[in-house]
Amino acid sequence: MDNEIKSKVELIFQSQNGIVRTRDFLNAGITPYYIKKLESQGEIVRVKQGLYRHVEFINGTADEIVEVSKLVPKGVICLLSALSYYELTTYNPWEYQIAIHRGSKKPKLPDYPPIKVVYLADTQYKLGVSEVRVQGTFVRIYDREKTICDIVRYREKLGIDLMKEGLRNYLRSPEKNITKLVAYADQLRIRTVLQKYLEVLV
Repeated sequence: MDNEIKSKVELIFQSQNGIVRTRDFLNAGITPYYIKKLESQGEIVRVKQGLYRHVEFINGTADEIVEVSKLVPKGVICLLSALSYYELTTYNPWEYQIAIHRGSKKPKLPDYPPIKVVYLADTQYKLGVSEVRVQGTFVRIYDREKTICDIVRYREKLGIDLMKEGLRNYLRSPEKNITKLVAYADQLRIRTVLQKYLEVLV
């Protein structure tokens, strides 16, 4: 294959942090013929329809959280994935948890990385969304306070001990904002439950 095309492809992957959509190729003048050829030669790997990774980025060069956010563009990193991102738990989630609006169509997901979609109602979905920069890409993730509210809400599914660990680590964090936490808990109607656990841990 033409070295010029190979160089162009590598530049596209670098600019997109290792995850490239078909339209990114087409916009750069790489035709479907060359996309197929690159795939057949093992230069690129199709993650799902219209989305590719470069083999050199598969060994962890591209942060997986970036890939997950691109696979579910309207999603928000949540629950244990968010808790782990903020280093508020020692638990290492085996799958990425990402929230989408309850009315949204279920996204098509690849076999890897493992992604669990959580469907949230309007207020739950919209509250506390922030953006963090990961390897030059903005990733939507719930802020610390919304994450704590979520693990309190889903404590039975996630485990009480894990919830307590997250809450304890949050309370020790210099970045905590108790006023915001209580305001979120009010909006999500979990203030009574949250206060019960706060009183035990404080």
